[in-house]
Amino acid sequence: MMGDEPKIDSRNKLNSLTGRQWIRFTKSWYIADGKSSDISHEIDLHPASFPPPMIREFIEFFTKPGDSVLDPFLGTGSTLVACDECGRQGIGIELYEKYVKTARARTDLPIHQGDSRDIVKTLIQNGEKFSLCITSPPYWRILKKKKDYNQQKRLQKGLDLKYGEHPKDLGMIEERVTFLSELVIFFKLIKDLLLEHGHLVIFVQNIRDKGEINPLAFELALKLAKDYKFLGERIWLQNQKTLRPYGYPYSFVPNIHHHYALIFQKR
Repeated sequence: MMGDEPKIDSRNKLNSLTGRQWIRFTKSWYIADGKSSDISHEIDLHPASFPPPMIREFIEFFTKPGDSVLDPFLGTGSTLVACDECGRQGIGIELYEKYVKTARARTDLPIHQGDSRDIVKTLIQNGEKFSLCITSPPYWRILKKKKDYNQQKRLQKGLDLKYGEHPKDLGMIEERVTFLSELVIFFKLIKDLLLEHGHLVIFVQNIRDKGEINPLAFELALKLAKDYKFLGERIWLQNQKTLRPYGYPYSFVPNIHHHYALIFQKR
């Protein structure tokens, strides 16, 4: 019956979701295992691609149809594909030409190739504004670590093990403190591109390096909370990943099968 159709609350200025859809998204963890049918070989070439349906859920929660979305570390373009699917405008920035080519084959939305830091400054000068910035920056030097089983599988398939070796690639920075500082400076810059009360979502992990866990996600949240309102996190679980006997039988070494989606709002 028509009267039973879910309604959008007239007070909802953030998105176009019903109450049930809204509440479902606020669960602090979720499982997103990218289906092989969703990810072509060209997209899988990227060593850290998003499951396409996942990014759309975030965009639909933090924007309304017609709003603008920015992804300054675009990769193969899943964010812009999600924008196309749900009627949002979008702009992407990507450093590497090979990923730009793949992204441009997937969407007609504008993509800028080059260093995100320089291009964001240009967007600010041009007066661009976005309701949402959602992105996944390099996870420090995680892709430069000693090759594990999963990387060997990618190597056998002819897939990339790292983004590349461009000197502007943040993933090339060796020192953790320097890397974190560069991320913080960059995301403070993003604030000037957000509309009033706009949102920033950053996907990141804590990184195991040289036998220790570096709390990269936690440190980034603490530092950015000085400039943004930190709203919390959603934990992305990858349930399909194979468990490996790291540390057995001597010590606890976690199989890190989750990411943090850190959610901030412009003050």
